[in-house]
Amino acid sequence: MSCGCGDCEKMMQPYLDGVLSDEQVREAQAHLADCPGCEKRYRFEVSLRRFVRVAVYEEMAPELKVKLSSLRAPG
Repeated sequence: MSCGCGDCEKMMQPYLDGVLSDEQVREAQAHLADCPGCEKRYRFEVSLRRFVRVAVYEEMAPELKVKLSSLRAPG
């Protein structure tokens, strides 16, 4: 099986989660090495995950909480 952009897209999250088979990891890595678009997406996903991990532990400034709550649509 060769890894194309569609396959890489489907495997991105499992790849980042470390749940792919060794063969799938090799295919994903080979594709990322040869495809600038998918490699850029991979770097974005890694950065996003890092941001989310940090954001979970950082307290939000009270002023920001007030500002964000004022943006909520009435529901």
